[in-house]
Amino acid sequence: MLPLKYLAVNPSNYILHSAYIPSSKPETQRAILAASLADGKSIINNDLRCLETSTMKEACRRIGARIIEEPRRLIIYGTGGKISPEKKVIDALGSGLVFRVITALTCHSDTPAVISGDAILRTRVMEPLLNSLIELGGNITSVHMNGKAPFINWGGYIGGECEIEGNISSQFITAILFAAPLAKKSTTVKIKGEILSLSYIRQTLEVLAIAGIKFKHNENFSKITVFPDEYSPAEYTITGDYTSCSYLVAVATLFPCDLILKNINSKSLQGEQAILTFVEEMGVEVIRNDQKNEIRLINRKGLLTGNYEFNVSNCPNIVPTLASIGIYVNGCFRVTGGSITRLHKSPRIKAMVNELLKLGVNIQPLIINDVYDGFEIHGASSYSGNCRLSSWGDHRIFMSLFVASLRCQQTNYIDGYEDVHCSFPSFFKEFEQLGITFKEMIYQSESAY
Repeated sequence: MLPLKYLAVNPSNYILHSAYIPSSKPETQRAILAASLADGKSIINNDLRCLETSTMKEACRRIGARIIEEPRRLIIYGTGGKISPEKKVIDALGSGLVFRVITALTCHSDTPAVISGDAILRTRVMEPLLNSLIELGGNITSVHMNGKAPFINWGGYIGGECEIEGNISSQFITAILFAAPLAKKSTTVKIKGEILSLSYIRQTLEVLAIAGIKFKHNENFSKITVFPDEYSPAEYTITGDYTSCSYLVAVATLFPCDLILKNINSKSLQGEQAILTFVEEMGVEVIRNDQKNEIRLINRKGLLTGNYEFNVSNCPNIVPTLASIGIYVNGCFRVTGGSITRLHKSPRIKAMVNELLKLGVNIQPLIINDVYDGFEIHGASSYSGNCRLSSWGDHRIFMSLFVASLRCQQTNYIDGYEDVHCSFPSFFKEFEQLGITFKEMIYQSESAY
């Protein structure tokens, strides 16, 4: 029998004074893409080095980009818009963004390409992107004829108009926007219904603008037109990642503290910056210092009381983090607008509800039209702990359950701890510096522990 690996997370009652926030994963990935498509040399400063950015770099190398990694920066010599896969199979591993954007870009290849991914990625929804690219002239087939990965791309994107739902994944739209400048004709994307995760679409457009791409959109971004153009080389400087930041903000919300977070500022389009507004409403003092790239969090209370409701439709990645905070609020804590998270690496609301119920949390899912949209929690000051918890194969679920364990009375045991390298490789280092203790536990059977 294979050994079972858990991280034993010990209770804490204090945190120390500073932590360093890793750079933004979505900003790094988008800058790598734009630089890889430009004609000439681009520089990316303060990039994030993690599994999913490494996967993006490898995929861009496969389509012809030359990428040099130096300390705290990347130098990229782009393809000039020519997509020439060196190998016919491009592996996106577990990255939905890599799979979706490379699928769109290889529509401009003169040779067929196969785009695949790991077991979890092969279960994720891809058909809306497939259909939209076909509308634009692409010739793509799903290997298993189920609309999911892997895909075989025979090329053929010429431009025109396509329609796509706005409440499934902003990555579908990002993929089309990155491929659109390379088409012969303008591309117009019409986004139907509610647009969730709009902040990610805005981040994509910001990077396209830096790369010199011309586009236009209406006021609510439901119609975006991108014109044929050439990507220009540019210099990008990446800011701190607010989703990664949210786990440290959560800890600062749970314990009295005076905490400085470094490598983070407010000059960002990341929707997850809302975590600061949310905790301010809950009584944490937030002092932003953009000149030093720092945020100072002062929590004079420690105990959380009150009734709160937060809409996360523009910041879905912090849904699990908010759950880890809400379980300690003496009052009613509601989160809504998180339906899109059902299509992430795991069904994140369902995952957090199931795991927190194991701790004895009074949590109920909020379900709209049979879809998990949020949750309502009536919290307590602490829980007994001594539970074995599952990350559901999702790094964000693991990190949120890690935070949730810190005010339990006994140690909790959480699987999936290796997955932090997907987005926050220094996670354990930063929490260890705050004075939090944990250790790896390996068992040989389900009955042990």
